Amino acid sequence: MIRASDRTGAAVAIAMALALTTLAPITSDRGLFLDCVLLIAVIGAAGIVARRSLRNDSVAGLAQASLGVLALAGLALNAGLTNPFALPAVLSDGVHWVAASSAPMGPNLGVRLITTSAIGVLAFLADQLAVTHRQAAWTLLPLGIPYLLTALALPALVPFGALLWPAVGYLLVLLADTSGRMPRSAASARTGWGLLTGGLVCLLVATPSALLAGLVTPGLNPGKTAPFTGQGPVQMGDPSLDLRRNLQLPVDRRVLSYTTSSGDGTRLRLTSLPAFDATGFHLEPIDLFSGPLPAPPGVTAGRPRFQVDVSITDFNSQWLPLPYAPAEFTASGSWRHDPLSLSVLATGDGRDAATNGLHYQATIVDVAPTAQQVAAAGAGDPNDRGVTAAVPADLPVRIRTLAEEITRRATTDGQSAQLIQDWLRSPAFSYSLDPAPGSGYDALTRFLFDDRRGYCEQFATSMAVLARTVGIPARVAVGFLPGERAGDAWDVSIRDMHAWPELYLEGLGWVAFEPTPAVAEPPDYATGTQTTRPTHSATPSASATPSEEPEPSVEPEAPEPEAAPTDPTAGLDLGWLGWAGGALLAGAAAVTPTLLRRRRRTLRLAARTPRAAVTGAWDEIRDSVWDAGRQWPAGSPRQIGTTLADGLPPDAGAALRRVSLQVERARYAEDLGELGELGADVAAVRSGLAAGVSRPRKWGRELLPRSLWRRLHWRG
Repeated sequence: MIRASDRTGAAVAIAMALALTTLAPITSDRGLFLDCVLLIAVIGAAGIVARRSLRNDSVAGLAQASLGVLALAGLALNAGLTNPFALPAVLSDGVHWVAASSAPMGPNLGVRLITTSAIGVLAFLADQLAVTHRQAAWTLLPLGIPYLLTALALPALVPFGALLWPAVGYLLVLLADTSGRMPRSAASARTGWGLLTGGLVCLLVATPSALLAGLVTPGLNPGKTAPFTGQGPVQMGDPSLDLRRNLQLPVDRRVLSYTTSSGDGTRLRLTSLPAFDATGFHLEPIDLFSGPLPAPPGVTAGRPRFQVDVSITDFNSQWLPLPYAPAEFTASGSWRHDPLSLSVLATGDGRDAATNGLHYQATIVDVAPTAQQVAAAGAGDPNDRGVTAAVPADLPVRIRTLAEEITRRATTDGQSAQLIQDWLRSPAFSYSLDPAPGSGYDALTRFLFDDRRGYCEQFATSMAVLARTVGIPARVAVGFLPGERAGDAWDVSIRDMHAWPELYLEGLGWVAFEPTPAVAEPPDYATGTQTTRPTHSATPSASATPSEEPEPSVEPEAPEPEAAPTDPTAGLDLGWLGWAGGALLAGAAAVTPTLLRRRRRTLRLAARTPRAAVTGAWDEIRDSVWDAGRQWPAGSPRQIGTTLADGLPPDAGAALRRVSLQVERARYAEDLGELGELGADVAAVRSGLAAGVSRPRKWGRELLPRSLWRRLHWRG
């Protein structure tokens, strides 16, 4: 015969399996879903069998959890974890894999074990709430966690419709629980079918209503506009915010590849940051336009062009990676451009992941100048000069003085730009991804005068600020280095993400420079005016100066090998973290029931009114009897007290009788009289229940208090 608890347990397992559908945008590992479903089935079936076989709910829950752990171990063994001592390293690798991957992640043993374990815990929790404690409504929490995690991590990839299957599962749990509470009769059967029909009707009506509400209301997205207008601002993401995180990923991975008709590799730029203040370089509100791209600002017409063909495999961005300066492009989706920076931005639905899996082509204007052109150029006057040439009034005087010292012997603005770049690339500076303390002007000053260690964004920011200080409009571009040649194509990895300054020179437009040492070599035109590299020192006074007269050219120095960004986890043994974390979690889980039980006792004995104090003391004695493994007899409080007192020491029995009489007086008398020491009586009863019990059994009762899990359907 099928019990009501069996139906509820089966409904919980089905609902948990349906909730897994919300994890689809996160991972492409279908084996992970199979393992989760198998573990959910084992936990659900174990709960049904344990409750039928064991009368004690605590023991049944322990057996259910034990079988779940054994099933998880079997799944781990089947997945390839043959050495249990390798578990901490596998879990650590899974954490690194999550940090290094973008959705959907590929298969990874550590990720599979972490996810399967978490789903198993949620399935056990949902089963305990719905079946053991008969609190089916609270299963919304474990059933909704997979959707919440996915929606918070990937808001652009998780539509509202993904809630449909978890909602169906939650409805099944509620219906199974409701049907189990109703008496069995023909009328109740009809009522049950009515509940099922009503629930389905509510679901069918609520789902499209919620979808419609999501379409016509602004919601939580600050970039969403009024209903059905299709106009308004676009919320832009700042790519510089992810720059350091991407460079520090412990696992490098290819994110795109491209071919070009120019024959050489090219940088692919996402956008530029034009505004500068005490917080650094950042985006400014821009006007976006559709249609043909304008000509590159400040560049004379007739420049040569080349083609690029780009295939993005694993990179989420709303900015389209393109070489500067793009003349036209062909890409699926909705895209607009900024005419000042020539950046291309996605504007359609799911724009935060618009580039993932995208294949597109573009025609690029080759704006690279010659070394002589740069050396002879003066500062230009861009249309956004009010932003890109502005120098904050509160910029430290030391930085202004430093810029003047570096460029004091330059005769043109182009030479000033080259000298600033060479000064930053001198041996006094070094590349490092280690985060420096401080922020704003303090961090910039420390980088220029003290530490002189940093990564590309700090070098780019420094050159742009120094250039602005001497009158050259400047901004910071964020994108990718050319990558590595792979046959006829170029492969670009996530660690090729980079920042560099762009300076506006008359007749040349925006010109890219490269002040970051070790990672990338500067363009040929950036240092071409010097026939020999100037000698640099740690102080600005020893900066290079442009040659007064032409000198015979010499062979250029061999480029230094590129240094990959430092892996912050290299050489560290993180295995102990897994063991320590597991030990802490196990210890916390072990003492939680004891702490909950003690908290309940404290609240009961701290009741303020006399009747509540008597009721709390009686409830505490009843739970203590259950914790001791004894049965609570039926009858009136006086009868219960007499029956239990016969099996206790004399002082404990007398205390129990006193409390039982107080309970009767609290129920039926208007005046309770003198209550006595209820707390002392309860303590005496608990001591009597523990008399003669071995220490291991006492510890067992403390760690697994039976009363904490027992359903309280008691009257007496």
